[in-house]
Amino acid sequence: LPVTRRYCMESSSTLHDVAGSITAGILTTLVGHPLDTIKVYQQTQPHLSKASSLHVAKILARDSVFGLFRGIGPPMASQIVKNTALFSVFYHVKAALTVNAVDDNAIGSNRSEKNFISMNENTTAMCAGLLSGFAAACVSTPTDWVKIQAQLQQSSSARTGNFNTGTFSILKQLLRDSKYRTSKVVRTLYRGHVPNLAREGVFTMVNFGLYDRISASMIHNGYGNKQGKLHMGQVMIVSSFTGACAWICNYPFDTIKTVMQEGKGERKICSSYASASTSAVTTNVGSAIKYIWKSGGLNAFFRGVHVSTFRAMLVVSIRMLAYEKTRDLLEN
Repeated sequence: LPVTRRYCMESSSTLHDVAGSITAGILTTLVGHPLDTIKVYQQTQPHLSKASSLHVAKILARDSVFGLFRGIGPPMASQIVKNTALFSVFYHVKAALTVNAVDDNAIGSNRSEKNFISMNENTTAMCAGLLSGFAAACVSTPTDWVKIQAQLQQSSSARTGNFNTGTFSILKQLLRDSKYRTSKVVRTLYRGHVPNLAREGVFTMVNFGLYDRISASMIHNGYGNKQGKLHMGQVMIVSSFTGACAWICNYPFDTIKTVMQEGKGERKICSSYASASTSAVTTNVGSAIKYIWKSGGLNAFFRGVHVSTFRAMLVVSIRMLAYEKTRDLLEN
């Protein structure tokens, strides 16, 4: 089988993977976090206007431009770890599945065998993407919970009079509300983990799977450079397209996760940061789906999808470009 990705090879350096993941994590968080803050407001406050511009104006009026970057610490840290898991797990799993396919199936020259091998490549890319997404979810679920509490703290702080709402303050409040019981802390931090597994799995399966196959096809047809890789402009175009497709596919899961992690109406854990815009309790999947459906039917699951898809295109293209460029610089 043709080798289409450099970091599938056994000689790829772990140091280069980490360096590329750090660069990609920092850049993607700086660019994407303001748009993510707007998305969270649209998903969790359906009683307000759906227009992104009005949410931006509200945030800027309350906390200036820094309000758009509130809660940026946890996602930046998680993006570094998550990117390392995403790239490492995806390409190592794909390489392992590809090797098994070569060992178990004789590669002939007839058309049917070639079609089978091509189908197998598509399947391995999707499976590798799904597994890497599951690995990333274990990192992103707790950090997303902290991030969402920080992003939505403005309205709750005005209501409760508690303005000490940094990341560490949120964690301290969680410990106090949980009475320092580890089981409650873990359950709260991993609230929404099931929809987040689906969210990360679907996103990475579609994004990495499509990107891998499209880039392999382009290189095979002579659209790459002399080193057998895509040009930087091609990387951005292909990754923007695959990122948009992946985000639209996984967006309903993201909405469910966000509403669950906000914890509307919850009174026992982290009540200082829970929204009082509704009396519904949305800390499990079923209640979150019912709440979202009642707030606007099927369309409610896609509230904020426009600005969020634009963010996904930016983040995914920057992630792939930063990752590959960093690796090129280190290897050369």
